Amino acid sequence: MATSQTAVERSTADDGYTIRWFEPGDREGFMALHDRIWPGYSTAWFDWKFADNPYLTESPIVVAERDGEIVGARPNLAFQMRAGDTYHTAIQSCETMVHEDHRRQGLFSRMSERLFEGYADGPPTFTFNVPNPMTTAGLAKLGCDIAGEHTTHYRVQDPAVYAGVENRLLSTLSKRVARGYLDARSQRVERPPEVCVTRHTEIPARTLARLYRRRPPAEIHAYRDEQFFEYRFGNPQWEYTVYTARLGGDPVAGLVTGTQETESGTVTNVADVVPLVSDVERDRALPALLARVLADHEDSAVVAVRGDSIPRDLLADFGFHSDQRLPLRLLATPTTMIVSPIPPDGDWRIAGRDLRELDNWRPTFVEHNTA
Repeated sequence: MATSQTAVERSTADDGYTIRWFEPGDREGFMALHDRIWPGYSTAWFDWKFADNPYLTESPIVVAERDGEIVGARPNLAFQMRAGDTYHTAIQSCETMVHEDHRRQGLFSRMSERLFEGYADGPPTFTFNVPNPMTTAGLAKLGCDIAGEHTTHYRVQDPAVYAGVENRLLSTLSKRVARGYLDARSQRVERPPEVCVTRHTEIPARTLARLYRRRPPAEIHAYRDEQFFEYRFGNPQWEYTVYTARLGGDPVAGLVTGTQETESGTVTNVADVVPLVSDVERDRALPALLARVLADHEDSAVVAVRGDSIPRDLLADFGFHSDQRLPLRLLATPTTMIVSPIPPDGDWRIAGRDLRELDNWRPTFVEHNTA
């Protein structure tokens, strides 16, 4: 277990670096390093992501220390995953960081090796990551494998902001053109009048969990019970809103949005949809749900949807475009998923499904630690 510290685990290499598991007293040093690289995150964010995570008793973080200072960290977000009717603890690396004065010392590899060693006997059975290209290359050297690129669909509502254009006149004109195009497309979508949509500012975890249980997918995905919804949408870096749809008085579908202000504009993600699998009632309600979401977030520069749980033709009707196709292929950052069993020479199959096959996964934004 990662929580058992031994003299060997805390030994210091000849170059003065100690690679060890995170301890509660490291939070200040971790946040100081994090703020140096990614400023603007609070201790409440740290507590949500690592200390309050319900899926591991310890914070799954390996740190590099030198002369009493935290100079590197390999943190992870824990998930309970489901595949078929089986359940597995998994981890996803996030905010991997090394102080600029201590790079090119092999600290990323050493921290990763310690992570895999510490969890060789579980409880995490695999890791899945959506890292930047540099981290992807480092993980590949450790034996991880690329499963493929997740598809993200974007509704670009302010093209100039999305493309990074700062000219005010061009921005205004492009936004008006985009609004006219998107409104024309959306008005053609049928919205059954018997569908009643409710907006929730609090997370109705019980309702969302019940909707998930109606049609859970067979593919690998985050298990969505009440605990999951209460925890996952507690991220203080995002503002979450839930929309549920009723037919005949009963909830039949739900969408969760996450909105964040960025330097380039407001971004809204359709963070989740339940049920994840299509059925007649869910699909009848989705047009009304999406229409309400888009009406409430018309000032966002972009609205994004991850994966295929919402039908692609419905997204296209509302003006969403895939990042796998032109023109967004030239602008969007690919979301490459890299996976590995723990340890890396372990079994690559989970409930008979190969981790390396992207078709064996059913992702939304909730499986991405930054959303």
